[in-house]
Amino acid sequence: MTKLHPTPNNKDFDWKEWKELSKLIPEKGWVWQNVRTGSAEDGTDWVEQQIYYDMLYTFRLGALSPYAKGLLNGQLLGTKCAKCGDITFPPRVNCWTLDCKLEITDWIEMPLTGILHTYTICGFAAKSALKKLPFVLAYVLVGESKTAIANILKIDEPWHTETNMPVIIKFANEEDRVGNIIDFWFEPDPKWSPSPMNAEKERIKKLCEPVYEWVRRLKR
Repeated sequence: MTKLHPTPNNKDFDWKEWKELSKLIPEKGWVWQNVRTGSAEDGTDWVEQQIYYDMLYTFRLGALSPYAKGLLNGQLLGTKCAKCGDITFPPRVNCWTLDCKLEITDWIEMPLTGILHTYTICGFAAKSALKKLPFVLAYVLVGESKTAIANILKIDEPWHTETNMPVIIKFANEEDRVGNIIDFWFEPDPKWSPSPMNAEKERIKKLCEPVYEWVRRLKR
């Protein structure tokens, strides 16, 4: 029986007992309840989101609200420092370059294209995402951004995913957007074609096969 570190009351954590108890608690993932937008007295916009995950969470995005409003409108908004010129996406309200001393950045619209920097192929996930396996979690440099953002890469054959491949950004239907990262995803650029199969791709494909079979049984 697997044991974790002792708990403060000196009773060891029983992993098997926890596994049985966890069956009583359905894990449904994030459930978006509501999204509201508005303007403060000083004229700045705000976005308020409500998320249910075992309990209801309500929060406002503050200075990052333009990013969320952009997603609701089908736009990617990043930030650019007027001092050093660095572009960042996901956005940063302040520039992190030391010489800029937290200079307030400007909002800019990002292109819906990028380059895949690195990635992983997920063979397991939380309950709410199990039927989507295997999927690719990709870190992409959008436009001229110096920072990468992680999101799902929708590709038919995950083993053909490659670093430095060009990707495009696709948005969910307007009525389904919630002002968060799940509003968009990556897809291979239509003009791109993968390199030929090789030993490494064959190895990854073989690793994916039992995952596909497991998901097929899960859907029955």
